[in-house]
Amino acid sequence: MRQRRLTTALLVLLLPGGKPAAAAPAPTAMAAPGLVRPAATRADLPSGACDKTEDGFTAFLNAIVTDPALRAAYSAPQIAERDLNDPARPVARPIEPFRLTLIDYMWSYDEPGRDPGKLARVELSFTLDGDRMRLGLVRAKFSPEGNLIRTFGPPEAYVFEHRQGCWRLVEHLR
Repeated sequence: MRQRRLTTALLVLLLPGGKPAAAAPAPTAMAAPGLVRPAATRADLPSGACDKTEDGFTAFLNAIVTDPALRAAYSAPQIAERDLNDPARPVARPIEPFRLTLIDYMWSYDEPGRDPGKLARVELSFTLDGDRMRLGLVRAKFSPEGNLIRTFGPPEAYVFEHRQGCWRLVEHLR
């Protein structure tokens, strides 16, 4: 059901606009450690995308998934790699590309170099906790009606923090 709501939200956001967001320069550091001033402006995001609500986050997610420059502008300079089962524990592993993408208005697990038509769909979960939103994802098989049949593969999560009035990608949990 949530998958359908996200798809509907994406359609509403994409149909009226029709023009891609302008490319954004790399983020620049501010005086406060760990904070980044987004190179993109809020005008690049849909109305309400910076709201600290599930609907605001959904609009934000739809925007950054479809625009890599916008995603870079709203990401921490260094995305922390942490353990999924113990997020307080940093882990040493190669940084991977952002794995969430949209294929034919369906959330999919992006695997660079793989035919987009063969990418697995994903089941998403959202957990808002104060200034943090945890976006869980796991590869999944769905019925033609969009109902979840089963999940497979290891789960992952992305953690976003609401900083400086908008969401920022700060952690990848595996």
